[in-house]
Amino acid sequence: MNPEAQHDTTAMILGRVKRRWGSLVTFSAAFSLLEAAILAPTAATVLRLALQSWGRCSVGNFEIVAFFLSPVGLAGLATLAALQLTTLSLRLAGVMGVLAGDGPGVWHAFDSIKRLPALLKVDLLQAVLLLALAAPFGAAGAFAYARLWGPHDLNRLVVDRPAEFWEGVAAVGAIAALYAASAGWFYIRWIFAVPAVMFEDARAPWTALRSSARRTSGRRGRLALLVIGSVAAFAAASAWLTWLLHAISGLVLDQVGPKPRLAVAATAALLAIDGVLLAAFSAGAAAIFAGLVMASYKRAGGVVRETVVDEPRARWWTTAAVAISAGSLAVSALAAKELIGDARVSEHIEIVAHRAGAFDGPENTLAALRIAAEDGAEWAEIDVQSTADGKLVIVHDDDLLRIAGSPLRVVDSTLEQLKTVDLGTPFDPRFAGEKVATLEEFLEAAAVTSPPIGLTIELKAKNDAGAVALVAPVIEAVRKADALGRVRICGQSYPALQASRELAPGVKVGFISGAVLGDATRLDVDFLMMEARLATRALVDRARPRKMPVHAWTVNVVDLVAPLVDDGVSGIITDDVAGVRDRLAEINALDPLERLLLRARHGLSQR
Repeated sequence: MNPEAQHDTTAMILGRVKRRWGSLVTFSAAFSLLEAAILAPTAATVLRLALQSWGRCSVGNFEIVAFFLSPVGLAGLATLAALQLTTLSLRLAGVMGVLAGDGPGVWHAFDSIKRLPALLKVDLLQAVLLLALAAPFGAAGAFAYARLWGPHDLNRLVVDRPAEFWEGVAAVGAIAALYAASAGWFYIRWIFAVPAVMFEDARAPWTALRSSARRTSGRRGRLALLVIGSVAAFAAASAWLTWLLHAISGLVLDQVGPKPRLAVAATAALLAIDGVLLAAFSAGAAAIFAGLVMASYKRAGGVVRETVVDEPRARWWTTAAVAISAGSLAVSALAAKELIGDARVSEHIEIVAHRAGAFDGPENTLAALRIAAEDGAEWAEIDVQSTADGKLVIVHDDDLLRIAGSPLRVVDSTLEQLKTVDLGTPFDPRFAGEKVATLEEFLEAAAVTSPPIGLTIELKAKNDAGAVALVAPVIEAVRKADALGRVRICGQSYPALQASRELAPGVKVGFISGAVLGDATRLDVDFLMMEARLATRALVDRARPRKMPVHAWTVNVVDLVAPLVDDGVSGIITDDVAGVRDRLAEINALDPLERLLLRARHGLSQR
């Protein structure tokens, strides 16, 4: 066919797309509703299995990839892919039916439903052939994996990304690219299989594939350019639309605020709106692509059979199809919500009272400790220093000026001198007479609080030498109180933490950081205590494979709680124990679907 004839054919088909736009919109709306009704329960089932596998709603990319590489995840992914492939073929067939007819669009698309068995057979045959094609590539990928990554720990490879990681990525990436090119060639070869079923009444799948192979012969280069160009244009437009919707949603959610219930409702509404707009874009892209395929099919000698129908009857069918599709989606959406909503998750976030709970009692005092335990703190973070006479006291600053107006310095004062200072009255007269407490007094009090509370003991010193000097007396006091199982040691001195490990291997140690100092997840510690802005999803993802919990400090604004939970922190260190407890209770009262929406809100609001 000469270039002028090609241009005329394309112009005719695209002109038909323009004339039939109303019918295409009607069909696309009905089909999108029905497609969502089919895919929703399957997707919800896969998500339910994933949630129960993870045990929590906040997971990182590595865990998501690991799930989808498991047998259950692979089966779920294959099922979703097969359904998506089938619905794509049906959508293209329906659009072609609309473009080939006249009058209301859904009636013509009904032709594709009548040909559903033939289309399913074609899809199944293509899937089997592509899987067979994938076998040698899969074997090559498995060999590359075993050779390059097999001798190494997978977690270390993903987190540290040494040279062996990139060698594996390059090898597997090259194999995947070769398979994609081979599968793409077959896709181009079979691109006219759907028109063959629609317009040639090809009932047997081999007949449709052979017809397509014959008509694409000598044209595959041009068809490949058509497909690649269309996909690139649609992908770019889709990316731009997604970015725009993300930006608008972020602005709206920032105005709504982080209150869990309101945030969940607003996120659900925005996602629904975004979904409708993206579905409309996909429908338009499918219509244009189907039109281009039909034009190519006609240039290749195919005959597009046109149909004329009884318009009143067709309109009745159109209304019925949209109503049935909408009803099906409503039922499927309820089923999907139930599947996700009652998934078993057991996520738990520790509440750690900063300085024993500095909002409701004078900091680092026994009174604050008792209140923190009553308010629901599971641990209390306290600061230990040594006095001039070698006693271990719980004080944060070098002196008592800020908390009590006394210039006494801890390192230069005896315990008896420090005990003369009233810490309670400056905070609130109700706490008059509250004194500086020793570590021994804290260990004793923590054992009898109701409920019992653990102690995270920070080694407070000016330098590494001072922190190391505190280790032995602190461990001795803990042993005398028989509290090895109820304490953790933390600090900013890495040598002191290592010394603690040597003296008491069973006591967990944690590193405190308020600034980015390399990769803290590589330290030989049991947990990290990071300033809240550093407790990011990226850090949690690096720490989790090492079984290293991340605790965020000091979280005194309860609106920060939900984002930190969604970033995956294991503990929240706060002065406001009651406020954080109440916000966590609100979050825990949400079902898994609402929790996922809350996480989506967190992602959308980040700009």
